[in-house]
Amino acid sequence: MIDIIFAIDYIATTSGGPRFLIEVFKKLAKNSYRIHVITGAVDNISIYAVNNMDIINLKIYKHNALPSEQPTNVIRFLYKASKLIKELIKEYTSPIVHLNSHFPNLLSYITKSDVPTICSIHHLEETTQFLSAVSKTAKIIIQDLLEINSPCSVIHVPSRYTRQEAERIRLIKSRNIVIIPPGIEVRKYIHLPRKVEDHLFIMIGRLEKRKHYDHAIAAFKIITKYRPDYKLIIIGDGSLKYKLIQLIKRYGLERNISLLGSVDEETKIKLLSRAEALIHLGYPEGFGIVILEALATGTPVITYNVPPINEIVRNGVTGILIERDNIVALTKTIMNFDHQNFDEATLKRVATKYDINKIAKRFETLYRSLAIRWQNEF
Repeated sequence: MIDIIFAIDYIATTSGGPRFLIEVFKKLAKNSYRIHVITGAVDNISIYAVNNMDIINLKIYKHNALPSEQPTNVIRFLYKASKLIKELIKEYTSPIVHLNSHFPNLLSYITKSDVPTICSIHHLEETTQFLSAVSKTAKIIIQDLLEINSPCSVIHVPSRYTRQEAERIRLIKSRNIVIIPPGIEVRKYIHLPRKVEDHLFIMIGRLEKRKHYDHAIAAFKIITKYRPDYKLIIIGDGSLKYKLIQLIKRYGLERNISLLGSVDEETKIKLLSRAEALIHLGYPEGFGIVILEALATGTPVITYNVPPINEIVRNGVTGILIERDNIVALTKTIMNFDHQNFDEATLKRVATKYDINKIAKRFETLYRSLAIRWQNEF
């Protein structure tokens, strides 16, 4: 029996990286693994309940703000989580510590031990995304210096691009960097009949600055002057919700753009299958799990030509790649888009490479190799 101690800021069904790792753990919990999840907040603990997986909710973070917007709570989380990790390490004979993303990865400095430790880095922030000098400095210190150079046994990243960037900026070169992409439960999507509603487009994700919803809203301001029947549905919640509502009202787009907030999984999948295309404008991005969900329903993607998104989306095959931040190109692409130019079977075939069962096996291989190495050394 291998015990995995997993620390994460928060668990939310709307957040891709944490969601897919929890799904991996649910698979492994059925196969000689015990999973111990330490989190600062969880949106609905009951849906994660499975045998051999316990969730310790510290109830620290506010749900309507990112951890970086709650610095005091970050400190509280790191303090409490470090104490718990140290206690759990003492309790089990073959533990592996897995830390998830920016702040939890700092726990590797606090809980130093001989236990194998994995640090997951889903994406690397860009300094240009931050407005104040304090935020830019914090990004450089926390991510570029501390997180990238953390004393973890292995750094896990989701894409070739993230590995290249991590290797480029890190100072300590001895850490092993492993690429394992996210996965989805493909069977939930792939057999759903696709009934396309002409001129309907969809965006899905947390409502935050780096997702660039304002770019799509600006494009629809132009589009609706010539094509008043074009519609955009935005699914997601977050700190930008009210700013986006105000922007939609300012442009007079209440009849064309619907901001639905969070919806259940079934509703999300049905809306995806009805859309002409998923519009995904996020960067910096770790991978883009919603892109996999779209492809699994046979829905093509309109996206900026940025890494690592262009590792998944092939221009003219699984979607359209356009120049980053080019609102004119985005507008023209949406207006001229025809979903019939894309082969549904091809899109679904691409998605099957990222089936969660295949991804879980890759994590299992990683955990077992670390456990064997640890047993041999100690």
